[in-house]
Amino acid sequence: MSQAPKYTPNPVPDNPEDLPQYLLQEFQKIQAALEENPTTFIEVKNVAPSRIKQGDIVYGDGTNFNPGSGEGIYFRNAAGSWVKLWVYIYQEYHRKELMKFG
Repeated sequence: MSQAPKYTPNPVPDNPEDLPQYLLQEFQKIQAALEENPTTFIEVKNVAPSRIKQGDIVYGDGTNFNPGSGEGIYFRNAAGSWVKLWVYIYQEYHRKELMKFG
């Protein structure tokens, strides 16, 4: 699992004339931190999201927020249900394998 990007700001300059250069450098540092680890970080949730829509992806902690099958990554399907991602991938793989044999 990826880690959140690392960014530590420099001290704000005392001279207001130095502020544009300071901001440019800070924005460049933020951009570099985001590009350093392009993998999306999924924060573990211990409560259900307040706004839920089809296609949402969450990582439920499995105790306070248990979307159905314990801790793990879930997505919200068109039927409005949370589906554990590895279960979905496993089922789809086997469904396609069975279709090969008619």
